[in-house]
Amino acid sequence: MAALLLSGCLSAPLKNETQQRIEDHAPFALTDNAVKSGKLTSTQVPSAPSAWIDSFNDPSLNQWIAQALSGNFDLAQARSRVEAAQQQRSSSRSNLWPTLDVDLSQQRQKSTDSSTHYQNNANISASVAWEVDLWGKLSDTREASDFRWRAEQARYEASKLSLSAQIAKAWFQLIGAGQLSELLNERVDNLTTNLDIIQRGYRQGINNALDVYLAQSDLANESNSLQQQLATEKNAVRQLQLLLGQYPSGSLDGEPHKSRRFPTLQQLKSQQLSSQNVRHRPDLQASYLELLASNQELAVAHKNRFPSFRLTGSAGDSSDELKNLLDASSLAWNLLGGLSQPLFSGGKLKALEQQQRAVVQQKEQEYLNTLYTAFSEVEQNITNESALKRQLEFVSASKSYAEAAEELAFEEYRQGLQNYTSVLEAQRRAFNAQNNVISIRNQLLQNRINLYLALGGDYK
Repeated sequence: MAALLLSGCLSAPLKNETQQRIEDHAPFALTDNAVKSGKLTSTQVPSAPSAWIDSFNDPSLNQWIAQALSGNFDLAQARSRVEAAQQQRSSSRSNLWPTLDVDLSQQRQKSTDSSTHYQNNANISASVAWEVDLWGKLSDTREASDFRWRAEQARYEASKLSLSAQIAKAWFQLIGAGQLSELLNERVDNLTTNLDIIQRGYRQGINNALDVYLAQSDLANESNSLQQQLATEKNAVRQLQLLLGQYPSGSLDGEPHKSRRFPTLQQLKSQQLSSQNVRHRPDLQASYLELLASNQELAVAHKNRFPSFRLTGSAGDSSDELKNLLDASSLAWNLLGGLSQPLFSGGKLKALEQQQRAVVQQKEQEYLNTLYTAFSEVEQNITNESALKRQLEFVSASKSYAEAAEELAFEEYRQGLQNYTSVLEAQRRAFNAQNNVISIRNQLLQNRINLYLALGGDYK
């Protein structure tokens, strides 16, 4: 009766201002509310690129990702966090059920007088307690735990997606390092051949000593660059091994990256490049679920200021003989129902509610920041891909011209039509152009992976 009378104390449901502000910023984000409300039709919801790892057509890459998903240490931590959140969710669900405690004790005591006398005492008691979810406070706690569990699941999916992208980027970085090592090795071989030709010409009186010194200096510089690049290549191998959960030895069996070439990028469909695809991103979903969990916890903090109704019951017995404990004639029991209402706590409950309200506002801003950062990443990576493709056209043309100039300059030098300084300049230009082509192709792949991540595409 008292509970019914006090039900008038419950305020009207809080207006979901957070949800309204989020829909104002991005009505399509994460939920189907926009579709149901008519703001966005189901045919307008784009689909993000899927199975983008297969688009690179690289079996080795698929092998590395499979190894990383089972061996990466960070991903193992993410799995543990999901398990912890799941157990917390189970714990919060148990609050809706009664609790039952049973206590059984047996005591034997010797008296302190001169006579040998022992006193036995056996006790058994059972108590049951159940808090009635009068205002839905316990249900709100359960839903908050459920949201946090789902948020950890989304973070785990984001970790898998991020790890797959890191593996792909590290693998292509390693291929690029191998190509540059191969390029420098070819350049050292060519300079060695050139030096031999120049030295023969010097012995025949055709070339002067300055040409020999310049050729020797150029060969020494490029040999030094080759050693530095080989060290860089080993570091790239170690980076990949760390992601795989392997010992970073700096060497892979069979050196599968040697003589490998970058894959050709597939053209993305225009609808796949929509910024609306960020709704598929698991990291954004995790941020949104954290916001929902904080919102439910705000409801709990608000309802903590209302009365709570608790039913308790107990039964027990005491005897000097353990076998007589369950004698029905001596069994005692009681049943109690209690209603408690916070009257004065120095403003603590109100302050806790305001604190949680501030947490909700913080989570809202975190979500919106994550959302707009995702928008920026999509736009930036689309712009970068367009610019890098144009750059590749220019550096490819420059490479062709520079290689032709290098060959012509050395041929004219052998005929006495050019000095060796012109040959060195032509060789420098050719090497820079070849290096730029490798670098731009690698940047295109790295940017395409970033674009897949920004669009929320699934790697498998």
